[in-house]
Amino acid sequence: MPAAKATAPPQPDRKVTQRAANRLMPPSHEPHSPPATDNTQVSYADDEARTLLSDQRASLDAPSEHDWTLVKQNASRTVYRGSIGDTDIYLKHFHGRSFFHRLARMLGVSQAARELYFAKYLRATGVETPKPLAASTGQPEWYATVAVEDALPGDQWHDTQRESGPAGRQAIANATIALAELIARMHSAGVIHRDLHCGNILVARHQDSPRLVLTDLHRLKRRRRLTRLCKTANLAQLLHDLRDTTTRTQRLRFLKHYLALSGARGTLRGWEFLIDQMARRHTRKHHAHRDRRINRKNRYFTEVSLPNHWKGQVVLASKHHPPGSTAANHVLTAEQWTEVLALGPKLLEGDDIEVIKDSPSARVVRRKLKIGSVELDVHVKRPRRKKIWKILLDCFRTSRPLRVFRLGHQIMTRGVDTALPLAAVERRIGPFLTDSILITESLQASNLNQFLHVRLAHIADPQLSELSQARRECIARNVLSGLGHMVRRLHDNNLVHRDLKSGNIFVHWTPQDGPSIVLIDLDGLKRVSRISMRQRFQGLMRLNVSLLACTSVSHHGRLRMLLGYLRRPGAGRIQFKPYWRVLQQWSARKLNQQITSRRKRQRKRQRDSRRATA
Repeated sequence: MPAAKATAPPQPDRKVTQRAANRLMPPSHEPHSPPATDNTQVSYADDEARTLLSDQRASLDAPSEHDWTLVKQNASRTVYRGSIGDTDIYLKHFHGRSFFHRLARMLGVSQAARELYFAKYLRATGVETPKPLAASTGQPEWYATVAVEDALPGDQWHDTQRESGPAGRQAIANATIALAELIARMHSAGVIHRDLHCGNILVARHQDSPRLVLTDLHRLKRRRRLTRLCKTANLAQLLHDLRDTTTRTQRLRFLKHYLALSGARGTLRGWEFLIDQMARRHTRKHHAHRDRRINRKNRYFTEVSLPNHWKGQVVLASKHHPPGSTAANHVLTAEQWTEVLALGPKLLEGDDIEVIKDSPSARVVRRKLKIGSVELDVHVKRPRRKKIWKILLDCFRTSRPLRVFRLGHQIMTRGVDTALPLAAVERRIGPFLTDSILITESLQASNLNQFLHVRLAHIADPQLSELSQARRECIARNVLSGLGHMVRRLHDNNLVHRDLKSGNIFVHWTPQDGPSIVLIDLDGLKRVSRISMRQRFQGLMRLNVSLLACTSVSHHGRLRMLLGYLRRPGAGRIQFKPYWRVLQQWSARKLNQQITSRRKRQRKRQRDSRRATA
């Protein structure tokens, strides 16, 4: 169950609340025993729940002041866990402050009463939900259920089983059938879940088989008749969540059982095509919503205003955890950032800095930065203009650090790892951009060539010294395949990188997590309305040419990178040879261009040297 920050909502009118509760429970579909309601606007699921909770109102209304454990929290809900007698209980408090939440309370619509009604209704139709206890429609508004013992959220359980070998694969197959049965029963009852993903489905063991429990019931909606389009849109949310962690065979097995259990009309192929199209649309909407959140003030991001016309955006907390990141585990404040960023360009000066790059295009330093009580290892980048005419162009566009800050968080939403962008500030006098700074977290990782050529091939690394040669070769193959997957994910989201080379790709590896591909230096990254085949080949060609400089990557290794790019779930046998021939031709042309350009620069330096000596 999601959770949130505790804020007391205004108390709704009791009569309006009761009318709303009656609307939520139509007479023709009421549960067998109507909820018992006392004078304090608390509805109990049954007499047993009344006996258990009737004398615990003070604890339920203010769990933070009693022995309750905070589980989750967000802007609209807070979830606690505690015990009353011998019963473990989850308690969800609703306190949303958005316009729609306030309007719903004014109209007497209670999310707690809604969740209680759907819990009783679904359990009566055979859909497993946490056992409901009570719901308070007054102030504060809360909903209590019995905790599901020995249960994990579906996404965590699935990740655990994927690493468990044959036993895990069999458990996933059993859970796939159970999930199809759960969704089919829910749809047969005329109910759709508007936030259907694995995190809202608990997996508990029951007689050596997975038992699925549906949670977060305030997001449910009931209709008299569910159309095929309505069902596919609901299943598309589930596909969006499982697309990257399941195979096409598993998804077809789920859909086949769902159609058989729900009695829906149509062919398997027709449903698969329609769900896939709806999932792509849902993914676009989901990404657009996450992108808009970057530019707003919320629990993850905020804007800062500093002296001398400096303004920018900073990270307060991170929903994503890039490989090896420590900043993602901390929560920062705007005041702490304001104190740090007030130094401005002095962030790139001092005795404790390490100069990484100092060129006409940018100055990059590495240093330790203390933000409040948290000390982070960061890279600070200050771009420079090489061409004067860009002064006018910068008047009409966002500065490079702010673009990189936003793109960095956008690609993490799309499943591409990067060094966590922490802050980006710019200084403008009127429309003219005079200075800008970007701060990103430093990576404890090796660049691609160093990892493949040094750590795996030649020098005995302390972490890799105990691995056999076969295991090292397997890691190298996984890295090259993952490299192709990363480029394909960028291109599928209409993102083009004009400087895609091995020096801008790092590999983070630990014995527990395995290798992870991390993309850095996002200055060359941009979004296009529609990516062309030429732009796809240009990205692959740049990467293929840069891999030629790594002697540990053979012809087969570069081919493995291309196959990683071309392979998709359910694609079958890939006719890669035409792609490989074109890639080799483009790579040869690029090498000739690099050689010609290098010779021109050498001749120019020789002429300048002769002129200087003359």
